[in-house]
Amino acid sequence: MTIMFGTHIIHTVQPGDTVYHLSVQYESTVEAIARANALYPPFVDPYVIYPNQVLVIPKAISNETATLYVIQQGDTIGAISQRFTSDPELLVGINITIQNPNFIFLYQQIQVPAVIYEVETGDSLALVSERLGISIQTIIEANTGRLTFSPDVLYAGMRLIIPLPMSQNIVVTQPFPGSVIRDNQLISGYARAFEANVLYRVVDDNEVVVTEETFTTADYGAPSYGRFRDSIPFDRVPTTNGGVLQVYTRSAKDGSVQDLVQVRVWFG
Repeated sequence: MTIMFGTHIIHTVQPGDTVYHLSVQYESTVEAIARANALYPPFVDPYVIYPNQVLVIPKAISNETATLYVIQQGDTIGAISQRFTSDPELLVGINITIQNPNFIFLYQQIQVPAVIYEVETGDSLALVSERLGISIQTIIEANTGRLTFSPDVLYAGMRLIIPLPMSQNIVVTQPFPGSVIRDNQLISGYARAFEANVLYRVVDDNEVVVTEETFTTADYGAPSYGRFRDSIPFDRVPTTNGGVLQVYTRSAKDGSVQDLVQVRVWFG
């Protein structure tokens, strides 16, 4: 399982774009763009791209892990949110550069709640879906417009856009879906929560509670979205190879679980 660290740009090809031009514009390389998008025979002629084709462009040097989407003519927050299986309010809430959701600008770069997966030899879409806990349809939707992406055949080295697990008010940015976690694993994300309180626990596939319900605090409370960050303590040894990280809030009225987000994890 290879979720990639670093910054990736999701760019829709414009008339006159070339791979070389895009490599300079986004601080990447021709070879990295070609590999990430399978721009080589027998799929396409070498380095040939077409208007409206969607590319994943890895930055050569980056100090953060983020997936940025470049606004195109006709884009709306609603349409972008649908593509990444996100709530529009969450998409706006994690982007401080969006002051008004009705006014986004051509070529503006916004963060989207997604990570990038590098295909390995032997991968299939069903295998990737099972390993990451993300539905096949969700992955297909996020990769719409990528000419060398096929649900039937995946090519080693190509990079897939994978929406993160989220609800209307919570998105978990780490651990990545399908990653191996251990005691004191980093957990981070964004949440819109009453008094900024975010709860989480870890349960293995035998329903053994590995981490009892605990809490962390986002840097802002509702109605804003704030970032949260903590270290996950293991209270018990997992009894299976896999499990889920559950992140949620509780109702101030009756204590019921709200905005539950479940991240597929594996144990080292």
